[in-house]
Amino acid sequence: MHAQVSRFARRVSPFLLAGAAAAWLTLTLPAGAQPSGAAAPSSSSLPPASGGGVTTVVVSGGTRSLFKIAVTPIPGDATVSNTVVDTASRDFTLSSIFQVLDPKSFTANLAQEGVAIDPASWRNIGAEGVVKGNASMRGSNVHLEMRLYVVSRGSDAVLKKEYDVAPNAVRGAVHQFDNEVVKYFTGTAGSFGSRLVFSATTGRGQKGIFGIDSDGQGLGRLPAVSNVALAPAFGPGGVYYSGGLPDGSYQLFKVGNPAAVLKHAGLVFGVAFGAGKMALVISQGGQSDIWVGSPDGSNLSKATKGGLNTHPAFGPGGQLAYVSNEGGNPQIYVDGKRVSFRGTYNMAPAWCNDPEGQKILFMGRDGGTWDIFSSDLGGGNVKRLTQDQGSNTYPACSPDGRTVAFFSTRGGLYLSNTQGQNQQKIASVTGESLRWEGN
Repeated sequence: MHAQVSRFARRVSPFLLAGAAAAWLTLTLPAGAQPSGAAAPSSSSLPPASGGGVTTVVVSGGTRSLFKIAVTPIPGDATVSNTVVDTASRDFTLSSIFQVLDPKSFTANLAQEGVAIDPASWRNIGAEGVVKGNASMRGSNVHLEMRLYVVSRGSDAVLKKEYDVAPNAVRGAVHQFDNEVVKYFTGTAGSFGSRLVFSATTGRGQKGIFGIDSDGQGLGRLPAVSNVALAPAFGPGGVYYSGGLPDGSYQLFKVGNPAAVLKHAGLVFGVAFGAGKMALVISQGGQSDIWVGSPDGSNLSKATKGGLNTHPAFGPGGQLAYVSNEGGNPQIYVDGKRVSFRGTYNMAPAWCNDPEGQKILFMGRDGGTWDIFSSDLGGGNVKRLTQDQGSNTYPACSPDGRTVAFFSTRGGLYLSNTQGQNQQKIASVTGESLRWEGN
Protein backbone atom coordinates (compact mmCIF):
# COMPACT_ATOMS: atom_id res chain seq x y z
CA MET A 1 0.00 0.00 0.00
CA HIS A 2 2.79 2.46 0.82
CA ALA A 3 4.40 2.00 -2.58
CA GLN A 4 1.12 2.28 -4.45
CA VAL A 5 0.08 5.55 -2.84
CA SER A 6 3.57 7.04 -3.09
CA ARG A 7 3.85 6.20 -6.76
CA PHE A 8 0.62 7.87 -7.80
CA ALA A 9 0.48 10.75 -5.31
CA ARG A 10 3.53 12.77 -6.29
CA ARG A 11 1.45 15.28 -8.23
CA VAL A 12 -1.27 16.75 -6.06
CA SER A 13 -4.07 17.17 -8.61
CA PRO A 14 -3.19 15.89 -12.09
CA PHE A 15 -6.69 15.28 -13.35
CA LEU A 16 -8.63 17.88 -15.30
CA LEU A 17 -12.10 19.06 -14.38
CA ALA A 18 -14.32 21.24 -16.49
CA GLY A 19 -15.69 24.71 -15.79
CA ALA A 20 -15.91 25.72 -12.16
CA ALA A 21 -13.91 22.70 -11.02
CA ALA A 22 -10.88 23.87 -12.97
CA ALA A 23 -11.20 27.31 -11.39
CA TRP A 24 -11.32 25.79 -7.92
CA LEU A 25 -8.14 23.84 -8.58
CA THR A 26 -6.15 27.05 -9.04
CA LEU A 27 -6.22 27.36 -5.25
CA THR A 28 -5.30 23.74 -4.58
CA LEU A 29 -2.35 22.95 -6.84
CA PRO A 30 1.31 23.36 -5.90
CA ALA A 31 3.53 25.70 -7.83
CA GLY A 32 4.44 23.54 -10.79
CA ALA A 33 0.81 23.05 -11.77
CA GLN A 34 -0.41 26.62 -11.28
CA PRO A 35 -1.46 28.91 -14.12
CA SER A 36 0.66 32.03 -14.38
CA GLY A 37 -0.27 35.62 -15.10
CA ALA A 38 -1.98 36.79 -11.89
CA ALA A 39 -0.45 39.98 -10.54
CA ALA A 40 1.17 39.52 -7.16
CA PRO A 41 0.07 41.91 -4.39
CA SER A 42 2.66 44.02 -2.62
CA SER A 43 4.04 41.68 0.03
CA SER A 44 7.35 41.22 1.78
CA SER A 45 9.21 37.97 1.26
CA LEU A 46 8.74 34.93 3.45
CA PRO A 47 11.31 34.63 6.26
CA PRO A 48 14.20 32.14 6.30
CA ALA A 49 14.29 29.34 8.82
CA SER A 50 15.82 30.21 12.16
CA GLY A 51 19.03 28.53 13.27
CA GLY A 52 19.30 25.03 14.72
CA GLY A 53 20.08 24.77 18.40
CA VAL A 54 18.98 22.37 21.07
CA THR A 55 15.36 21.24 20.92
CA THR A 56 13.50 22.26 24.06
CA VAL A 57 10.06 21.40 25.38
CA VAL A 58 7.60 23.54 27.28
CA VAL A 59 6.74 21.94 30.62
CA SER A 60 4.70 23.14 33.57
CA GLY A 61 6.60 26.07 34.99
CA GLY A 62 9.25 26.55 32.27
CA THR A 63 11.31 24.90 29.54
CA ARG A 64 14.01 22.24 29.42
CA SER A 65 16.00 20.20 26.92
CA LEU A 66 15.03 16.69 25.83
CA PHE A 67 14.36 14.30 28.70
CA LYS A 68 16.49 11.15 28.50
CA ILE A 69 14.24 8.12 28.85
CA ALA A 70 14.86 4.35 28.76
CA VAL A 71 12.22 1.88 27.57
CA THR A 72 12.93 -1.65 28.75
CA PRO A 73 11.69 -5.03 27.46
CA ILE A 74 8.90 -6.52 29.55
CA PRO A 75 8.77 -10.10 30.85
CA GLY A 76 6.56 -12.66 29.16
CA ASP A 77 5.48 -13.01 25.57
CA ALA A 78 8.14 -11.71 23.17
CA THR A 79 5.57 -10.36 20.69
CA VAL A 80 3.87 -8.28 23.38
CA SER A 81 7.24 -7.07 24.67
CA ASN A 82 8.37 -6.02 21.20
CA THR A 83 5.09 -4.19 20.61
CA VAL A 84 5.43 -2.30 23.89
CA VAL A 85 9.05 -1.32 23.34
CA ASP A 86 8.64 -0.42 19.67
CA THR A 87 5.47 1.60 20.21
CA ALA A 88 6.68 3.52 23.25
CA SER A 89 10.10 4.22 21.73
CA ARG A 90 8.48 5.46 18.53
CA ASP A 91 6.00 7.68 20.37
CA PHE A 92 8.64 9.23 22.58
CA THR A 93 10.98 9.86 19.63
CA LEU A 94 8.24 11.55 17.59
CA SER A 95 7.13 13.67 20.54
CA SER A 96 10.15 16.01 20.42
CA ILE A 97 10.06 15.83 24.21
CA PHE A 98 12.20 12.78 24.92
CA GLN A 99 15.55 11.35 23.88
CA VAL A 100 15.13 7.58 23.83
CA LEU A 101 18.27 5.85 25.05
CA ASP A 102 19.85 2.98 23.13
CA PRO A 103 19.05 -0.35 24.87
CA LYS A 104 22.67 -1.37 24.27
CA SER A 105 23.66 1.23 26.86
CA PHE A 106 21.60 -0.37 29.66
CA THR A 107 23.75 -1.71 32.51
CA ALA A 108 20.99 -2.51 34.99
CA ASN A 109 20.22 -6.15 35.77
CA LEU A 110 16.75 -6.17 34.27
CA ALA A 111 15.88 -9.69 35.42
CA GLN A 112 16.81 -8.82 39.00
CA GLU A 113 14.99 -5.48 38.94
CA GLY A 114 11.73 -6.86 37.56
CA VAL A 115 9.26 -3.95 37.28
CA ALA A 116 11.21 -1.93 39.85
CA ILE A 117 14.44 0.04 39.29
CA ASP A 118 17.79 0.51 40.95
CA PRO A 119 18.18 4.30 40.46
CA ALA A 120 22.00 4.18 40.58
CA SER A 121 22.17 1.75 37.65
CA TRP A 122 20.12 4.11 35.48
CA ARG A 123 21.76 7.28 36.70
CA ASN A 124 25.12 5.88 35.62
CA ILE A 125 24.05 5.84 31.94
CA GLY A 126 22.44 9.27 32.07
CA ALA A 127 18.83 8.08 32.17
CA GLU A 128 16.41 10.56 33.71
CA GLY A 129 13.35 8.37 33.27
CA VAL A 130 12.64 4.65 32.88
CA VAL A 131 9.53 2.97 31.46
CA LYS A 132 8.87 -0.58 32.57
CA GLY A 133 6.01 -3.00 32.26
CA ASN A 134 4.65 -6.45 32.81
CA ALA A 135 2.22 -8.52 30.75
CA SER A 136 0.17 -11.60 31.52
CA MET A 137 -2.86 -13.31 30.02
CA ARG A 138 -6.24 -12.97 31.69
CA GLY A 139 -8.51 -15.22 29.74
CA SER A 140 -8.27 -14.11 26.13
CA ASN A 141 -7.01 -10.62 27.03
CA VAL A 142 -3.58 -9.26 27.80
CA HIS A 143 -3.25 -7.65 31.22
CA LEU A 144 -0.68 -4.90 30.76
CA GLU A 145 0.88 -3.05 33.68
CA MET A 146 2.98 0.01 32.80
CA ARG A 147 5.16 2.14 35.08
CA LEU A 148 7.13 5.36 34.76
CA TYR A 149 10.08 6.10 37.01
CA VAL A 150 11.90 9.40 37.38
CA VAL A 151 15.41 8.46 38.43
CA SER A 152 15.95 11.55 40.57
CA ARG A 153 12.87 10.63 42.61
CA GLY A 154 14.12 7.22 43.63
CA SER A 155 12.73 3.73 43.29
CA ASP A 156 9.01 4.52 43.55
CA ALA A 157 7.08 4.78 40.29
CA VAL A 158 5.61 8.22 39.63
CA LEU A 159 2.98 6.81 37.25
CA LYS A 160 1.24 3.44 37.18
CA LYS A 161 -1.43 2.32 34.72
CA GLU A 162 -3.07 -1.04 33.99
CA TYR A 163 -4.92 -2.14 30.85
CA ASP A 164 -6.89 -5.25 29.88
CA VAL A 165 -6.99 -5.46 26.11
CA ALA A 166 -7.20 -7.94 23.26
CA PRO A 167 -3.78 -9.03 21.95
CA ASN A 168 -4.24 -6.90 18.83
CA ALA A 169 -4.99 -3.82 20.96
CA VAL A 170 -1.73 -3.74 22.94
CA ARG A 171 -0.37 -0.98 20.74
CA GLY A 172 -3.38 1.20 21.52
CA ALA A 173 -2.92 0.66 25.24
CA VAL A 174 0.73 1.71 25.00
CA HIS A 175 -0.34 4.88 23.15
CA GLN A 176 -2.68 5.64 26.06
CA PHE A 177 0.10 5.18 28.58
CA ASP A 178 2.48 7.32 26.54
CA ASN A 179 -0.14 10.09 26.48
CA GLU A 180 -0.24 9.91 30.28
CA VAL A 181 3.56 10.13 30.43
CA VAL A 182 3.46 13.33 28.37
CA LYS A 183 0.73 14.69 30.66
CA TYR A 184 2.83 13.92 33.73
CA PHE A 185 5.67 16.09 32.46
CA THR A 186 3.80 18.86 30.63
CA GLY A 187 0.32 19.02 32.14
CA THR A 188 -1.35 18.17 28.80
CA ALA A 189 -1.87 14.66 27.45
CA GLY A 190 -0.19 13.66 24.20
CA SER A 191 -1.91 12.80 20.93
CA PHE A 192 -0.46 9.32 20.34
CA GLY A 193 -2.93 6.92 18.76
CA SER A 194 -4.83 9.62 16.86
CA ARG A 195 -5.45 9.43 13.11
CA LEU A 196 -4.82 11.57 10.04
CA VAL A 197 -6.71 11.55 6.74
CA PHE A 198 -5.70 12.83 3.32
CA SER A 199 -6.44 12.45 -0.36
CA ALA A 200 -4.00 11.06 -2.92
CA THR A 201 -3.87 10.26 -6.59
CA THR A 202 -4.48 6.56 -7.21
CA GLY A 203 -4.45 6.45 -10.99
CA ARG A 204 -4.95 8.62 -14.04
CA GLY A 205 -7.87 10.93 -13.29
CA GLN A 206 -8.54 9.16 -9.98
CA LYS A 207 -8.17 10.16 -6.34
CA GLY A 208 -8.88 8.31 -3.12
CA ILE A 209 -8.94 9.10 0.57
CA PHE A 210 -6.66 7.42 3.09
CA GLY A 211 -6.23 7.15 6.83
CA ILE A 212 -3.04 6.64 8.80
CA ASP A 213 -2.10 6.53 12.48
CA SER A 214 -0.05 9.42 13.81
CA ASP A 215 2.99 7.15 14.20
CA GLY A 216 2.86 6.05 10.55
CA GLN A 217 1.18 2.70 11.18
CA GLY A 218 -2.21 1.56 9.93
CA LEU A 219 -2.20 3.12 6.45
CA GLY A 220 -5.35 2.19 4.56
CA ARG A 221 -7.64 3.43 1.83
CA LEU A 222 -11.11 4.45 3.00
CA PRO A 223 -14.19 3.40 1.00
CA ALA A 224 -15.70 6.09 -1.22
CA VAL A 225 -18.65 6.29 -3.60
CA SER A 226 -16.47 7.03 -6.62
CA ASN A 227 -12.89 6.95 -7.83
CA VAL A 228 -12.62 10.72 -7.43
CA ALA A 229 -12.77 11.48 -3.70
CA LEU A 230 -11.36 14.77 -2.42
CA ALA A 231 -10.69 16.86 0.68
CA PRO A 232 -11.46 14.50 3.59
CA ALA A 233 -12.23 15.97 7.00
CA PHE A 234 -13.16 14.63 10.41
CA GLY A 235 -16.71 15.47 11.44
CA PRO A 236 -19.61 14.18 13.55
CA GLY A 237 -19.30 10.41 13.71
CA GLY A 238 -16.66 9.90 11.04
CA VAL A 239 -14.83 11.15 7.96
CA TYR A 240 -16.50 13.33 5.31
CA TYR A 241 -15.30 14.02 1.78
CA SER A 242 -16.24 15.46 -1.59
CA GLY A 243 -17.20 12.78 -4.08
CA GLY A 244 -17.31 13.22 -7.86
CA LEU A 245 -20.34 11.59 -9.48
CA PRO A 246 -20.89 10.33 -13.06
CA ASP A 247 -23.15 13.31 -13.85
CA GLY A 248 -20.23 15.68 -13.19
CA SER A 249 -21.48 16.90 -9.84
CA TYR A 250 -19.53 16.89 -6.57
CA GLN A 251 -21.46 16.35 -3.36
CA LEU A 252 -20.66 15.79 0.31
CA PHE A 253 -20.41 12.19 1.53
CA LYS A 254 -19.55 10.41 4.75
CA VAL A 255 -17.36 7.30 4.74
CA GLY A 256 -19.59 4.25 5.06
CA ASN A 257 -22.70 5.96 3.68
CA PRO A 258 -23.35 5.54 -0.07
CA ALA A 259 -25.88 8.38 -0.13
CA ALA A 260 -24.86 12.03 -0.19
CA VAL A 261 -25.29 13.58 3.25
CA LEU A 262 -25.71 17.00 1.68
CA LYS A 263 -26.59 18.18 -1.79
CA HIS A 264 -26.29 21.80 -2.82
CA ALA A 265 -26.56 23.76 -6.03
CA GLY A 266 -23.09 23.93 -7.53
CA LEU A 267 -20.14 21.70 -6.74
CA VAL A 268 -19.17 20.83 -3.14
CA PHE A 269 -15.37 20.73 -3.04
CA GLY A 270 -14.49 20.71 0.66
CA VAL A 271 -15.76 20.75 4.21
CA ALA A 272 -14.61 21.56 7.74
CA PHE A 273 -16.25 21.08 11.12
CA GLY A 274 -15.65 22.87 14.41
CA ALA A 275 -17.25 24.80 17.26
CA GLY A 276 -20.64 23.28 16.45
CA LYS A 277 -20.52 24.49 12.83
CA MET A 278 -19.88 23.27 9.30
CA ALA A 279 -18.06 25.14 6.53
CA LEU A 280 -18.46 24.09 2.90
CA VAL A 281 -16.57 25.06 -0.26
CA ILE A 282 -19.21 25.46 -2.97
CA SER A 283 -18.31 26.35 -6.55
CA GLN A 284 -20.87 28.06 -8.79
CA GLY A 285 -20.45 30.07 -11.97
CA GLY A 286 -16.67 29.88 -12.01
CA GLN A 287 -16.33 31.11 -8.43
CA SER A 288 -16.04 29.25 -5.13
CA ASP A 289 -17.30 30.50 -1.80
CA ILE A 290 -17.28 29.36 1.80
CA TRP A 291 -20.72 28.66 3.25
CA VAL A 292 -21.20 28.21 7.01
CA GLY A 293 -24.07 26.55 8.84
CA SER A 294 -25.04 23.83 11.27
CA PRO A 295 -23.16 20.50 11.26
CA ASP A 296 -26.13 18.81 9.57
CA GLY A 297 -25.93 21.25 6.66
CA SER A 298 -28.91 23.37 7.67
CA ASN A 299 -28.95 27.16 8.01
CA LEU A 300 -26.18 27.65 5.45
CA SER A 301 -25.16 31.20 4.63
CA LYS A 302 -22.37 32.57 2.45
CA ALA A 303 -19.32 33.75 4.44
CA THR A 304 -17.23 35.04 1.49
CA LYS A 305 -17.91 37.48 -1.33
CA GLY A 306 -17.02 35.74 -4.57
CA GLY A 307 -13.73 35.03 -6.26
CA LEU A 308 -11.95 31.83 -5.29
CA ASN A 309 -12.19 30.80 -1.63
CA THR A 310 -11.24 27.38 -0.30
CA HIS A 311 -9.48 25.36 2.46
CA PRO A 312 -11.77 26.26 5.41
CA ALA A 313 -10.54 25.42 8.92
CA PHE A 314 -12.19 26.24 12.23
CA GLY A 315 -10.17 27.48 15.21
CA PRO A 316 -10.91 26.42 18.80
CA GLY A 317 -12.98 29.57 19.37
CA GLY A 318 -15.01 29.11 16.21
CA GLN A 319 -12.85 31.43 14.08
CA LEU A 320 -12.87 30.51 10.40
CA ALA A 321 -9.59 30.49 8.47
CA TYR A 322 -9.58 29.99 4.72
CA VAL A 323 -7.72 30.86 1.51
CA SER A 324 -8.94 33.63 -0.78
CA ASN A 325 -7.70 35.51 -3.83
CA GLU A 326 -9.77 38.54 -2.81
CA GLY A 327 -6.64 40.72 -2.66
CA GLY A 328 -4.96 39.28 -5.77
CA ASN A 329 -2.99 36.10 -5.25
CA PRO A 330 -4.20 33.54 -2.70
CA GLN A 331 -3.64 34.50 0.94
CA ILE A 332 -4.84 33.39 4.39
CA TYR A 333 -7.94 35.05 5.85
CA VAL A 334 -9.59 34.69 9.26
CA ASP A 335 -13.23 35.73 9.62
CA GLY A 336 -12.98 37.88 6.51
CA LYS A 337 -9.74 39.63 7.48
CA ARG A 338 -6.49 38.98 5.64
CA VAL A 339 -3.78 37.75 8.03
CA SER A 340 -0.94 36.72 5.68
CA PHE A 341 1.13 39.54 4.17
CA ARG A 342 4.52 37.94 3.59
CA GLY A 343 4.91 35.98 0.38
CA THR A 344 2.74 36.10 -2.73
CA TYR A 345 1.04 32.70 -2.55
CA ASN A 346 -0.07 31.18 0.78
CA MET A 347 -2.65 28.44 1.33
CA ALA A 348 -3.91 25.44 3.34
CA PRO A 349 -4.28 27.02 6.81
CA ALA A 350 -4.43 24.80 9.89
CA TRP A 351 -4.92 25.89 13.49
CA CYS A 352 -2.37 24.82 16.08
CA ASN A 353 -2.91 25.11 19.82
CA ASP A 354 0.82 25.29 20.57
CA PRO A 355 1.58 25.37 24.33
CA GLU A 356 3.65 28.50 23.60
CA GLY A 357 0.65 30.24 22.03
CA GLN A 358 -1.99 29.57 19.40
CA LYS A 359 -0.71 29.61 15.82
CA ILE A 360 -1.89 29.28 12.25
CA LEU A 361 0.13 26.93 10.07
CA PHE A 362 0.15 27.32 6.30
CA MET A 363 2.11 26.45 3.17
CA GLY A 364 3.75 29.28 1.27
CA ARG A 365 5.41 29.38 -2.12
CA ASP A 366 9.01 30.55 -2.12
CA GLY A 367 10.45 30.61 -5.61
CA GLY A 368 9.84 27.22 -7.17
CA THR A 369 9.11 25.34 -3.95
CA TRP A 370 6.63 25.29 -1.10
CA ASP A 371 7.48 25.39 2.59
CA ILE A 372 5.64 25.24 5.91
CA PHE A 373 5.20 28.41 7.96
CA SER A 374 3.47 29.50 11.15
CA SER A 375 2.18 32.85 12.34
CA ASP A 376 0.23 34.24 15.25
CA LEU A 377 -3.50 34.76 14.82
CA GLY A 378 -3.06 38.27 13.46
CA GLY A 379 -0.49 37.21 10.89
CA GLY A 380 2.56 38.44 12.80
CA ASN A 381 5.59 36.53 14.06
CA VAL A 382 5.88 34.50 10.86
CA LYS A 383 8.29 31.58 11.21
CA ARG A 384 9.51 29.07 8.65
CA LEU A 385 9.49 25.41 9.66
CA THR A 386 11.11 23.95 6.53
CA GLN A 387 13.75 25.22 4.10
CA ASP A 388 16.08 23.76 1.44
CA GLN A 389 14.41 20.35 1.88
CA GLY A 390 12.34 20.02 -1.28
CA SER A 391 8.72 21.14 -1.34
CA ASN A 392 6.69 20.72 1.86
CA THR A 393 2.93 21.00 1.78
CA TYR A 394 -0.43 20.70 3.57
CA PRO A 395 0.40 21.11 7.26
CA ALA A 396 -1.76 19.64 10.01
CA CYS A 397 -1.37 20.04 13.76
CA SER A 398 -1.82 17.42 16.48
CA PRO A 399 -4.65 17.91 18.99
CA ASP A 400 -2.16 18.70 21.77
CA GLY A 401 -0.55 21.39 19.60
CA ARG A 402 2.98 20.01 19.85
CA THR A 403 3.44 18.24 16.51
CA VAL A 404 3.12 19.30 12.88
CA ALA A 405 2.50 16.83 10.05
CA PHE A 406 3.16 17.64 6.39
CA PHE A 407 3.97 16.06 3.05
CA SER A 408 7.41 16.47 1.51
CA THR A 409 8.93 15.76 -1.89
CA ARG A 410 11.67 14.09 0.12
CA GLY A 411 9.33 11.15 -0.31
CA GLY A 412 6.80 10.92 2.43
CA LEU A 413 4.73 12.10 5.35
CA TYR A 414 6.78 13.88 8.01
CA LEU A 415 6.33 15.03 11.58
CA SER A 416 8.21 17.81 13.38
CA ASN A 417 7.72 19.98 16.41
CA THR A 418 6.16 23.42 15.95
CA GLN A 419 9.58 24.98 15.36
CA GLY A 420 10.31 22.58 12.51
CA GLN A 421 12.84 20.60 14.57
CA ASN A 422 13.05 16.82 14.92
CA GLN A 423 11.73 16.14 11.41
CA GLN A 424 10.90 12.45 11.18
CA LYS A 425 9.55 10.58 8.17
CA ILE A 426 6.72 8.33 9.34
CA ALA A 427 5.46 6.91 6.02
CA SER A 428 6.39 6.78 2.34
CA VAL A 429 3.16 8.44 1.18
CA THR A 430 2.38 11.86 -0.24
CA GLY A 431 -0.92 13.54 -0.97
CA GLU A 432 -2.97 16.63 -0.18
CA SER A 433 -5.66 17.99 2.16
CA LEU A 434 -4.07 16.52 5.28
CA ARG A 435 -6.26 16.69 8.40
CA TRP A 436 -5.52 15.51 11.94
CA GLU A 437 -8.26 13.94 14.04
CA GLY A 438 -9.27 16.10 16.98
CA ASN A 439 -8.03 19.34 15.44
